[in-house]
Amino acid sequence: MFTLLLLAACSAPSGDDSGKADDTGTVDEDGPKSAPLAARSSGECPDLTVSGTSSFTSSGEARQVTIIVPENPEPGMAVNFFFHGVTDPASTDNPGGETAAGLELQGEADATNTVWIVPDAPVQDLYGMISVYLWDLSLVQDHDLVLYDDLRTCVGEGLDVDLDRLSVVGFSGGALWSTVIVANRGDTLATAVELSGGSDIEAPGFDDLFAEYVTPTSDLPVLLTSGSPEADVWPSASFVVVNFAEATDGLQAELAADGHFVVRCQDDGGHEMSRQEWNLAKDWLASAQFGEPSPYEADGLGGDDDWCAVVAAGE
Repeated sequence: MFTLLLLAACSAPSGDDSGKADDTGTVDEDGPKSAPLAARSSGECPDLTVSGTSSFTSSGEARQVTIIVPENPEPGMAVNFFFHGVTDPASTDNPGGETAAGLELQGEADATNTVWIVPDAPVQDLYGMISVYLWDLSLVQDHDLVLYDDLRTCVGEGLDVDLDRLSVVGFSGGALWSTVIVANRGDTLATAVELSGGSDIEAPGFDDLFAEYVTPTSDLPVLLTSGSPEADVWPSASFVVVNFAEATDGLQAELAADGHFVVRCQDDGGHEMSRQEWNLAKDWLASAQFGEPSPYEADGLGGDDDWCAVVAAGE
C-alpha cells in the first residue's frame, strides 16, 4: 500500500512574459490575474537550471528548497508548492528532497509540464525538549511567508511559467501551513489542497492558534481530505495534540461560509496519505486556473463520489 508518513541564481525567462501577473494583480483583458510578484527579500534565488536541492538566502537566513523542473519543459509551465509535515532532523537533513523523491515528482513534472517547489520548514524547538522541522504556524514572524514570496518570484522571473496556474498542496503540518498561505496569499493561488490539515489549532503551550483562519482576499476552490476522527490524529490516539479530521471539519465550514467551492473527502484511514488521496490531489491541481471555477463544480466528482462530497455553502 502506498503510504507517505511525514511526521516524524535566477536567470532571465527564456520565453515571453505572458505568464507574469500584470501591474494591477486583478483583471486584464484576458480575465482575472494573480497578484504581482513580490520583491525578493535578499536578492538571491536557488538553482533553477536542473532538478535538485539547493540553498539560498531569504529574509537574511539560509534556506533549503528542492525544485523539480521538467526535463523537456514547454512554455507556460504550471507551478505547485508541496509543504511537508513535521519531521525529525535526526532522520534527515533534506525533508523536501526526500518528499520529492517519495512522491516521484520528477515523473509528475515531466508528464504534466509542471514545476514542483518543495521547501524545507525551519527547525524549531518544541517545549524545550524536541527539535523538529515545523512551519511557523502561528506566524511569530513572517520569514516563512516571505520564503513563499521569494520562491514564487524566483520561479516567475527565472522560468517560463504560468503564474495563474500556481497552487499549493500540503500534508499534516504542511497542510496546516497551506491554510496560512490560503489566508495570507490567496491572491496568488489557483487552488489549494490539504491532506490531513485544517485550521485554528489550539496547541498546548502556545498562546496563539496554529493555522488560524482568515478570510482569503480571493475566491478559490479548495480540496480537503482526512482520515477518520478516531484515527487521523497526532502524535497518537492515546495522546492527541491534533485531531486532523476535526480541524478539517472546522476549515471546511469556514471556507464554505465565505463562499469558496469546497470538496471534502474522508476515508477510514489514519494519519497517512493514501494513493487514492494523492491521485485525486494531482488531478485537482492540474485542473485549476486562477479566478476560474473548478471543473469539478460543473462536472462532479466522478469515481470519487463514494468518499468525497461538495460542501454546501454555510455547512
